[in-house]
Amino acid sequence: MIKLYRKIRQKLLTENKFSKYLIYAIGEIVLVVIGILIALTINNWNEQRKTHQQELLLLSQLQLDVNSNLNEVVELNNRLYINKQGIDSLIVRLNKKHYDIMVPVFISQALRKSDFNNASSGYNLMQSGKASLISDEAVLKPVLSLYENDFPDIIARQNDMKESIDFIQSNFVNKLFVKADNKLNIKFNEFDEVATDLFVPIDYYSLTENVELKNTLIQLGKLVEVRLAYLKKAEDNLNITITLLNSKLELE
Repeated sequence: MIKLYRKIRQKLLTENKFSKYLIYAIGEIVLVVIGILIALTINNWNEQRKTHQQELLLLSQLQLDVNSNLNEVVELNNRLYINKQGIDSLIVRLNKKHYDIMVPVFISQALRKSDFNNASSGYNLMQSGKASLISDEAVLKPVLSLYENDFPDIIARQNDMKESIDFIQSNFVNKLFVKADNKLNIKFNEFDEVATDLFVPIDYYSLTENVELKNTLIQLGKLVEVRLAYLKKAEDNLNITITLLNSKLELE
């Protein structure tokens, strides 16, 4: 093709047909420009297709992570109700100065620790510069809000509760209780894989008179309630985000 164009140019020049040569040259330039534009268009289309595929992969990972975190929040909510049950029941027993075999069980329930295991592979990709791949602000904003507001709040309340449990463990249980002779095989719902060690009070009557213990348990109960409230807020936002992600991916 190039040789053909060269021959045409040479023929026009040798025949001294400059005006025709000029028209031909302009036409050749136009064809070259059109070719360049077509090439650029194809290249841009390929880049857009690649970017779109990367966006879908990121959204799919976020979909997996958010669903996992929803399941985690629901399970954590169930665990915290076990804490609340143990705390409330123990306080009732202490106030009534009543002791029965359930007291060690309630102590174990009250002092159980539960962590929020945050699935964040997709968010980590976003932090590494991939956030711009998400073209829909209606999807991007709730995802960022979950990872930058809701989940940090859950973890902050989790740490407050752990500190309170550690305080009760070190200042009361370790000093005023002893390990039960027998290891009772108690399972709280499906959460426990092994039997739970129970502790019994050395002097239960003295415990019923211990105002500091009661107040600390009441404070722990309030921390559980606050944690449950943050979990409820996160659960609502997770459901909203899941709906948005599902809708976005179903359209593709």
